[in-house]
Amino acid sequence: MLALDFDGVVCDSFREVLATALATYEIMTPESRLVTELRARVGVGCWHALDLATDPIAPPFEALVPLGNRAEDFGVALRAIENGAVIDDQRAYDAYFVSIDRSWMRDFHRSFYDQRASARVRDLDGWIGLHAGYTPFLNLLRRHAGDLRVAIATARDGRSAQLLLDHLGVDDIVDPMLILDKETGVSKTAHLAAIQDRAGVSFSEITFVDDKVNHLVRVAPLGVRPVLAGWGFNGEREHETARTLGFAVANFGNAERVLYGGGRHRG
Repeated sequence: MLALDFDGVVCDSFREVLATALATYEIMTPESRLVTELRARVGVGCWHALDLATDPIAPPFEALVPLGNRAEDFGVALRAIENGAVIDDQRAYDAYFVSIDRSWMRDFHRSFYDQRASARVRDLDGWIGLHAGYTPFLNLLRRHAGDLRVAIATARDGRSAQLLLDHLGVDDIVDPMLILDKETGVSKTAHLAAIQDRAGVSFSEITFVDDKVNHLVRVAPLGVRPVLAGWGFNGEREHETARTLGFAVANFGNAERVLYGGGRHRG
């Protein structure tokens, strides 16, 4: 079966994640120099008005996202950017992460999901519009619908995931009993253990696709087949790391072969 991370694999949520992270960071650090500078560019209003194509906040944030795991990591990334921290790899990120106050991170995590839920309730269509699908991969899933059972392992809340699966037109492909959200546990190991139990398959029968190498590293000892989604929140740094670790790296050109063996088969 195929177990998929959601953000960065099925859904391109970068605009929504950055907007929500900035809204949360503004609440958590209202006197922040970074917030002041950004507000001068965006003005008062929704953070999704930020022009990701030109604003200098986007590239460093995008570079740090692959090194984190959960919502608090978005706050850590913004603090690192504000403080000018030099973070080039996972080891440097982990060292910076442990320097941040744990209570601040817990509050950021909780506030991030509050901000996401509030934005969704306030303007559902506008909130959904911040998300896009990775069209070639979605087309691949549709083309092979029924060949493999498909599960979702996500750090999102379940309501958001369900809404977006419907928006992206793949809700009928995913077994609703196999959508494991942030309530399942803090790690993808917990998600995959739940999927393995609910689906009644062995770990060796599961191909797990994630856009973060650190998630793949953690689940590999279970015996699942780890695959890096090269189109998500990552770059050549992560691709090379994945290859060095022996993980397959999928892209839009080879994903059919990597995930389905190049042809139709029944799982």
